[in-house]
Amino acid sequence: MLALVALAGGCGSSLVPVCEGGSCLLPGRAQLHRRMSRLRGRERPRVRGPAVRTAALAVCLLVASCGDGAAPLLCDGGACGSQSSWRKNYSWSLNRNVDILFVVDNTSAIAPHGGALATGFADMAQALQDLPQGPPSLHVGVVGAGSCPPGNRGLACGLAAPEQYLRSEWCATTTNFPGAFSDAFRCLADIGAADCAPAQPLSAAVQALTGPARAGWEGFLRPDAYLMIVVIAAEDDASGSPGAQTPVAGLAAAIRGLKADPSQILVSAIVPASCPAGGAPGARLIEFVQSFGANGLLVDLCGGDLAAALMRLGDNIATSNEPWCALNVRDTDLATAGLQASCTVDDHVVGADGSLTRSWLPACDTASPPCWRLVPVGPVCPGGGFFAIDRGPAWCDEASTYGTVECLTCADPLDPACQPATAR
Repeated sequence: MLALVALAGGCGSSLVPVCEGGSCLLPGRAQLHRRMSRLRGRERPRVRGPAVRTAALAVCLLVASCGDGAAPLLCDGGACGSQSSWRKNYSWSLNRNVDILFVVDNTSAIAPHGGALATGFADMAQALQDLPQGPPSLHVGVVGAGSCPPGNRGLACGLAAPEQYLRSEWCATTTNFPGAFSDAFRCLADIGAADCAPAQPLSAAVQALTGPARAGWEGFLRPDAYLMIVVIAAEDDASGSPGAQTPVAGLAAAIRGLKADPSQILVSAIVPASCPAGGAPGARLIEFVQSFGANGLLVDLCGGDLAAALMRLGDNIATSNEPWCALNVRDTDLATAGLQASCTVDDHVVGADGSLTRSWLPACDTASPPCWRLVPVGPVCPGGGFFAIDRGPAWCDEASTYGTVECLTCADPLDPACQPATAR
């Protein structure tokens, strides 16, 4: 049963008749003012007039002629007795924007690891699709760590010109590449092993991300997005000139300066540690990763799990929407097993194109998603449950939502209608 939301206003004075006890009347101005006064406030008991049987759905409708649906009201005409309401305004905007820069050693030093890289890139592409709550809104770019000028991998991999990075946005429904994300990513990352040595991955990262954007990279960095840098190198960083390497601290500071909140920057370095041909993590790359504290991670190039470099990403963008505890919710039908709650949900959704969709969500007991439900949790939420909105499997978490939920409750917690069945 639907019940109780604040009246819509500012849409003209045309009203449909209000039906009370089987008869209909047009509410006068004074009566309307009283109703709106009762709806203000979160826990305002209705105390006027004879009781109305909500189990019989004595819900009276007052609809402003705005063309966006009827707003059901409870206890109309002052017939409220011991009933009150629980009300919650909600606003949900989830940031799952992630910009990832892969800085890949493309000098001859990486050649012995070609097989590990091919497998690792496939695993990382899959890991990005398997992150908690589905794939995020991704910008993925790849630059070489060698000192030769970069080539045009975007064109070779079929990216929409002139872009040089992958875009997979709005729950992977908006992309700039043909085919599957994994295929496009592996193509973009296949930059060979014949570039000019020595590898300078830290300078390459700074050059790609700071200053004016190079051609095809416009829009890669989004102000609100998490930034992740993944360095893949067979040897230590040699940024700078021979005998005068650029201090790592300065390079790390340049990266940290890209975000007002440094916790939005994640860094991983995939380096030799257990490779048969030997090799060890370079001191400069270790220093760079450690300068980002808990947001830095070293991964073994020969460990067989390059996708572990993305582990911190899943931890940071995983979110949980804390449920709301609705207390002392009124059971509108004591003869039926379970809690028969009477709530209204005035829901607004902002789409990918900025369009706004408003709807009154039904109860999940009587309709398919999108719908609302109260989840019983025993003593954690006595006399009610956690309020949740089920938006269905096709829902994209990148959509922003806001609205109001209101449920009929009891002013007196000892009211039999708000007692568990075992206590009646």
